[in-house]
Amino acid sequence: MAQLFARTLLPEVRDHLETTGHLGDGKLSERAGAVVRSLAKHDEMRYLIDQTLSDDGQLAEIAARSYYHANSFLKLVLAVGDENAWKLRLHVWHPQSESDRPPREDIHSHRWDFTTALLLGEYNAREYMIAPGEEYHHYKYTPVRADQFFSLEPMGTGQLAQMCESIVPAGTIYHLDHRVLHSIARSHDGPTATLVLQGPTVRDSTNVYRTTPVSEKGGVGQVYVARPSVQQLRAELTQLLRWL
Repeated sequence: MAQLFARTLLPEVRDHLETTGHLGDGKLSERAGAVVRSLAKHDEMRYLIDQTLSDDGQLAEIAARSYYHANSFLKLVLAVGDENAWKLRLHVWHPQSESDRPPREDIHSHRWDFTTALLLGEYNAREYMIAPGEEYHHYKYTPVRADQFFSLEPMGTGQLAQMCESIVPAGTIYHLDHRVLHSIARSHDGPTATLVLQGPTVRDSTNVYRTTPVSEKGGVGQVYVARPSVQQLRAELTQLLRWL
């Protein structure tokens, strides 16, 4: 298969994604897979990050739309689409010993389909379905004010059955439908990083299932996001370069 990108800058990636056709027409898996597979090559990713670090304006734009996720990783939104409403992201987990790692993230679905490539590390992935099984606290998860914070509206309880479980190693590329309930957990001590191409939003909210309630008082919970400064972003990308 021919290499889609070679020593490419973020604006060129963005132009390609804007002109590749609508990513919400059922062909996201094929098109996104080609983009992610090409960019996920370590020499290509190093070049892309290195060139981004040299552009202060681009760093400021990325920092303004990125944040430290409640599931203990840094979500870096590298580029966003106008016509196709896609997002190209890096997710970065810092090294943590087993005793320091947070528990498995909440079971959740998404508001969009996505394709991801594991650049570094590995994680344990599980998928679930609504069926008789373990009981969870169910919440409707909705972004508020351009992702400044997220609301968690209690929806009662629900039972889920685990469908599958696997260790996902570096080099894996896969596509996930927005409706799939899933969770991941770190499975090693070193750094982990993924490249994600998110498709257009197909619904306003999604589902979260927790083993414990957000609040003993009930009501709608709120999760505020913390954004990295430009200096923090520069340090994070510089560190990622070393790991790659």
